[in-house]
This record gives sequence, C-alpha cells and structure tokens, in this order.
Amino acid sequence: MRGSDFRHRGLVWVVSFALALLAGSTLLTAGSNAAGKGSGPVRLAGSGSSWKVLFPVRLPLNVSGQKVNGRITINLPRGSWTSRWGFTAHAGRLRLGDQRRKFTFIKGVRVPKAVAGVIARRHQAIRTTLKVGYRIPSAELSEVSTGGFASTQTGMPRAGAGFCETLPRLLVRPSSNGAQRIALPACGRKLNWRIGESPRKGKVIRKGRAMLYRPSGGAGVDEFVIEGFRRGRLTAKQRVQVRLLDGDASNISVVAFGDSVTAGFGYFGATGKQMGVTQLDDCRPGATTFNDACSSNSTNRDSSIGTKPNYLPDFGLSRNISWAAQWTNQYGITSYRNYAVTGSAPSDWLPGGQFESTLQSIEQQDPTYILMTMGANPLLSDVLFGVDNMGCALESDLFGDFRQCVLDAFSAVDLNQKLNDLYTSLVSNSTSHIVVMQYHLAVPSTAIAYSATQLEMMTELLNGVISDEAAQVSPSRITVVAPPRFDVGIDMEPLYQSNYSCSFLGYKVDGPSVQATISQDELEVDHPLSFCSGPAIGSPWIISGDTGIHPSAAGYLHMASQVPAPGS
Repeated sequence: MRGSDFRHRGLVWVVSFALALLAGSTLLTAGSNAAGKGSGPVRLAGSGSSWKVLFPVRLPLNVSGQKVNGRITINLPRGSWTSRWGFTAHAGRLRLGDQRRKFTFIKGVRVPKAVAGVIARRHQAIRTTLKVGYRIPSAELSEVSTGGFASTQTGMPRAGAGFCETLPRLLVRPSSNGAQRIALPACGRKLNWRIGESPRKGKVIRKGRAMLYRPSGGAGVDEFVIEGFRRGRLTAKQRVQVRLLDGDASNISVVAFGDSVTAGFGYFGATGKQMGVTQLDDCRPGATTFNDACSSNSTNRDSSIGTKPNYLPDFGLSRNISWAAQWTNQYGITSYRNYAVTGSAPSDWLPGGQFESTLQSIEQQDPTYILMTMGANPLLSDVLFGVDNMGCALESDLFGDFRQCVLDAFSAVDLNQKLNDLYTSLVSNSTSHIVVMQYHLAVPSTAIAYSATQLEMMTELLNGVISDEAAQVSPSRITVVAPPRFDVGIDMEPLYQSNYSCSFLGYKVDGPSVQATISQDELEVDHPLSFCSGPAIGSPWIISGDTGIHPSAAGYLHMASQVPAPGS
C-alpha cells in the first residue's frame, strides 16, 4: 500500500470490487442494498496482523475449474487502496452425476491491518460494491461464454467464527520430494485447526499457521479434512482437495467422441438427472439423423427436435457422468470437449457421414488425448433394444450357428474396415494418443430374444473386432481399454467362470449382479434359486430408464478407473 494513497480521516468509505472482464461479458446487477445475485455479504475476518475480506460467490457449476478474476478498491475522500485478485474456482468434492446448478466459493482477499482497523471501527458507514465475472470455453471453438453479476451492500459485518474462506485446490506432483505448504483458511475468529481425516495418497501435518502435505502415491485425486475448534468446540470443517499430477495438467487437452457410451446417454446434461422409462420414447435415437438427445454432454432432450447436437458449454465435464468426463476430472484436466453423439456409427464419422466435419475438427485440434467408444451401432444397439436385426434364433448353438451369425452381421455393415478407416484417420491426421474403451456387458429387459450368455458372446466378439483393428493400425498410438466385468448374477458358463454363490442351495453365479434394477427383477424371476442381486457396494452400474442398457454414473466410474493415468 502506498502511504500517499491512504488516510485515516474520513467517515464514509467505499469498497468496490471491479472485474477486468473481457469484452462482451454480461453483468447482472442487484439492488443497491441487497446481496447481489450469486453472492452473499462481504465480511471482515482475521486477527492480529492478518486480515482478509471474505465474500461468498455463487457460480454456475460449469465454472468449476475455471478462472475468476477481479479487483478490490477501498476508496476514501482523500485516498484509496487497490489490489487485484483472482482464483481458480472449484465446486468441492467431485460428485457422480452432479445435479447442482450452482456452487458457492468463499474467496478471501488480504487487506492491510490499518485498512481492516478502520473498517472495523466504521463498519456502519461502509458501502460495498461487488462485481464478479468469469469465462468458460463454449461449444464453438472460436468463442467463449462469459458471465457474472454485481451487488452492493451497506456496512461490512465481522464474519462469524465459523465463516471461513474456501481453500483452493492443491496441485502436487507425486514425483516431488518436498512437502507442499498450505496456509490455514482465514475465518471470522482465530481457530485451532486439526487434521480430522487423513489423506489416502499422502501425509499431512499441522505446522505453525500452515499445513504441510507430502504425496506418497501416484497421480489422481486425494483429499483430507481439517477441523477448526474454538474454545474446545468444533466450529468449522473443510475438505481439502488435492490433485496429484505426473505432468502439467494445464498443458493436457482431452477431446472425446463416439456413440452413446462416451456421450453418457440416459442423463440430461442440463440438470444431471437420469432419464426415466416414460421418457425413453422421446430420447431414443432416430433412425438416421442423430442430435445426441438425453446425453450428459448435450442440452437436447428430444431426439425428434432439431437435426444436430447442441453441446453444453463445458461438454458435461462438471456433471461428472461419462467415463471420459470422470477420467478427465480425476486428473484435474480442464481442457475438455466431448463431441460424442448417441446413436452414431463409424460410418457417420467417415467421409460422407453426418459428423465427418466434426471428426476433421477434432483432428485439427490435435489434443493430447482422444477418448472414444465406437462400433456397437447399429447392430448391438438394435439387439439390446429388442430388435432381432441379425435373424439369430434363440436356439442357435452358442459356439456354432450363433457365433457365425454375429460375425456375418458385422461383415454385412463392414464393421472391421470402417473401424480400421476411423483409427487410420485419427492416427494419420493427429499426433494425439487415442484411448478406445471397449463395451460393457448389458442384459436389458427388452432383449427377450437372446439369453444372457448370447449377449455376452455378442459383446466379446464386438470387443475383439475393436482390439484387432486398433492393433493393426497402431499399437503404440492406440490404447484399448477393457471395462471391468459387469456381473449378471447368474450362471454364465461356459463364457465366464461361475465361482460365486449367495444361494443357500450352493448354486454358483458370476458374482453379485451390477445390472440395472429393472433387469435384476427379471433375472430373479427367471433364476429364483440361484440369482445373486447386487452390487455388493453402491448403486447399479447400469440405468433402468433405457430398460437396462447404458452405464450409470457409478458404472462409468468403474470404467474410467481402468484407463491409464496421463503419461503412463
């Protein structure tokens, strides 16, 4: 602070927060004496020589991981004090299928002791103006989405003892031998902080007015809880997020594309909510034109309205649903686009297809990673929806007629060559590392013409084509990832060893079922003595809204866990 800029005399102080916003940003202005839209009142916090002003900022969920910048100015009739501020917002602990529209981040800006002293004595005369702005990448490559709000208040109250600033997300390199210092949060009163919950991939200790975190595991996510006590009573509690980075996450970019498994079909992107069975008719992909309706990366809710996908500004990253989004979030990567379209087949992305230009754009972007799932449409998707487009009879021999029937159906749509062409285009026209996720085992209630073992054989044959073609094109540039097994809860011999039992009669099955609830109900009717319901922990891995076909956010979590860490 410059001495000539500050004077103790004067009764009326003006505190203004102004953002250096990009041209074209929007400000929503609140009433003169009310807390602004998206914010709470500005409060003074601290003690001794350490003081901050704290202000809660309500931000759209998709601003999580993005920069928010501003400026604070305390004006006097004869002087002023100014300091710029900025932070990377985060929405707290990652949630599967996050349905929040907004989140609150409490930002703290340090003020000189002299300024804090005058504010504390003259708080009734303080008038505060707060302006907040942010920018996030939009679905269009050449644009950004900007927004913000403004608010004013009269007076600056002292923060309550348990009102504390939000600690920023900590970025640590696991290869670092040193400990990362983390300043304790500023609160309305001085608190005695303790470690309430230890991290899983590191160690943290309290040292003076800070904490020291030392990583001990690999890349990924870590977190710990700190608890603040005042006079022996728990007054504040905060979960501290840690991102363990093998590389520089700010230099890593991720682009995803493919079909419904990458798009996260069955979740409305605008709200994060699951689709219900009654909404399936509106959401089911069209016959030839696809608009990505009812997918976690899309704003469309009806497959019959419009002819093109309308992607969310952050492509569903903040919703944390699809395996691509969850993998990206797991490593603190914020440069993410998901162009996957529910219902699309390889031919739709190749020359002459409706998404040819999108694939060309992806290749031109040349991201660090391209994530994809592709090949199931239209054959397997029709089977799962109850359409016998392969003409394979129920009584076909599993390893004879039925197997050949599936392979003939793949040949009829030239699946091998189209996947080969797609992989070749990506390898030839980009330097990206390509991650191909294979398909999970689903036993939907609508696939009445096929047994569970036949459905597993279809899935295995499809995944075999995917891995074979990827290996032919470039085993060094393309990583094929197999999802974990989605157990059915019945005897799946001879395709999978059944060595688990939850039956008092000793019947063996493949494991506790992780299939959709609607499918498990039918499986239990068909196998009353041997069926083993599940999952053992958590929610079903497949949603019921589409009759039991696509993974749930929990299922995608397990799929994402199989993808290697960046740089490995």
